[in-house]
Amino acid sequence: MEQNVNRRRFLGAAIGTGAAAAVAPSALAHGRHGKRDDHAHGGSGRVPRNRISSQLYSWRRVMERSQADAEKMLRTLARLGYTEVETAGHYGWTAKQYKAVLDRYGLKATSGHDGPDFNFPAGWQDAYRTTLEYSKALRQKFTGFAWHPGPHTEERYKFLAARFNEAGEIARAEFGLQFFYHNHDFEFSNKQANGEPLYDILLGETDWDLVKFELDLYWIVYGKEDPNRYLASDPARWPLYHVKDKTWRDRKETQPWENWEDVGPGSIDFPQIFASGDGRRLDKHFIIEHDWPPFSHPNDELAEVKTAQSGAEYLLNVRW
Repeated sequence: MEQNVNRRRFLGAAIGTGAAAAVAPSALAHGRHGKRDDHAHGGSGRVPRNRISSQLYSWRRVMERSQADAEKMLRTLARLGYTEVETAGHYGWTAKQYKAVLDRYGLKATSGHDGPDFNFPAGWQDAYRTTLEYSKALRQKFTGFAWHPGPHTEERYKFLAARFNEAGEIARAEFGLQFFYHNHDFEFSNKQANGEPLYDILLGETDWDLVKFELDLYWIVYGKEDPNRYLASDPARWPLYHVKDKTWRDRKETQPWENWEDVGPGSIDFPQIFASGDGRRLDKHFIIEHDWPPFSHPNDELAEVKTAQSGAEYLLNVRW
């Protein structure tokens, strides 16, 4: 399958086929003239080509139009060099149909945001098992709990930790899947009585084997915590990264938390972070995400394609 496509030729083809129809200082890049200088990281670390992934939520403006558009976007991702995807919906496909589309383009649904109901109502386990049956049929390795509305208290986070352990046991014992939790900023900006982030409760009160973590690198930086400190403490606890970048300057026309940028032109020092989380025999998955590509490409019908290409090119070339 063609993996590397000339940028101009690819974007022209995309139009023809309708494919696109403060901050923790140590996590910021310090390049010349406001640009990241990844060559300053001269190590031998690199992203394996078969671990370049995409969170499909990023492309929802395109993929939720129709199954045909969803398939075109998946084809586009494969042509750009992505080999994995992280699911965020099923577009009306059965698991068999979805997997057939992914197989057609050489993609694997390695992970998914398909965790249990965040309210954990009575009987949530049975509904969760139905979800996991779909995830297993897609041949996922990871299943994730992606968001909850709070309240952001120590009591609530202790409750969540207990439920995560239970969900992790169901996922592992009955379906062979690894449960993980995906962060936003509020786990870090909200503190315990001892001054430590509430996130630390989830780390400390969940079973190491049953509950892993997907580190969203934008949100932890926005939450004013240092991803390097967490990753260096136990690199194996974080097998998944949301590689999501931040603007160099806050946008005046958006909300303060919406300073998402294409991966590459943005300000987060990913090589340093990747080095902090590196380790022998660790299997890491690097998942490109941008919550709203039109912010980076205003009034551009190819915003999603351009954002996806920037992310793929970055992961193919970054070194640490």
